Amino acid sequence: MPEQNEERLKYLFNASAIEVPKAEEGQKRKFNGTAYAGGRVDGHWYWGRSGVVFDLDGIEIDRPTALLEEHFSSSRIGVVREVDTNGKINVSGDFLTNTKAQEIVQDSDDGFPFQMSMMIDPGSIEEVAQGKQVVVNGQTFEGPVTVFRQNRIREFTICSTGADRNTSIKAFSGKSNPNPTKEETDVTELEQAKARIQELETQNKQFAAAKREAEITALAKDLGKEFSAEDIAEMKTLDDSAFAFSAKQLRQFSASSQPPAGQQQQQTNTVPAHLQYLFSHQATGGQGGQAGQGQPQGSALDQAFAQFAAAQQGAHKS
Repeated sequence: MPEQNEERLKYLFNASAIEVPKAEEGQKRKFNGTAYAGGRVDGHWYWGRSGVVFDLDGIEIDRPTALLEEHFSSSRIGVVREVDTNGKINVSGDFLTNTKAQEIVQDSDDGFPFQMSMMIDPGSIEEVAQGKQVVVNGQTFEGPVTVFRQNRIREFTICSTGADRNTSIKAFSGKSNPNPTKEETDVTELEQAKARIQELETQNKQFAAAKREAEITALAKDLGKEFSAEDIAEMKTLDDSAFAFSAKQLRQFSASSQPPAGQQQQQTNTVPAHLQYLFSHQATGGQGGQAGQGQPQGSALDQAFAQFAAAQQGAHKS
């Protein structure tokens, strides 16, 4: 489905569960629900914990009004026939007979908890500061709170979840005048900061994993070999410094094991003394000190890498 733009998302609010009564003989399947309970709607991803109140005085709602799926105009599933705005917004209507509408009806019959949502278009927005009061819909609200006035409802929709994670809508049913404290607002800001930190950490981990994949691919190309799944798993667990050091040593070892034609390779000139125990089998070939007998170079390189990676992994864990 197409992505919702952020400006539009600011005015989408989830409401309470929608009810789908059993069908009456010869009639269309109907629905009813409370799109707005008349109080403060808090926890919205954009308007925050301080909440929003929708002034019902003079609100405009087309009759009939479209009922959509997840706010997408291409997913027409029903028609809102009746609207009651006396202190709250209660709606009722019937479903269409298309395939998508019937799927929702069937899922509802099977017990899926659909919820209703709406898009509200305010003519003006009033910000009530902390310590101030405002009367809306016969109720008194203490600031901070945002009040939408001269409102128009453009659409109603059915959502699969109470807070639509795909479009970042995080609103809940209107509650009668819950007044959040400064501490609650601070907690919300802290939660948002923690969520942002977690998001950045996830992105960093994904970047590091992609970088390590590229480094492993480059190392395999330089060594002219294909690593086993076990080798790759070991390399992914090494920290950056351990991997860089082991890759450098393996490249040096691979280069030193291929001397110019006619020249005797002197391994001790290439491999550091404290690491020779890892690579000594490359010179002996595992055959009583006779170099190159019964063991191809690639196999020796595999064993050298395995021993080296195991040593580095053990050092890293300790």
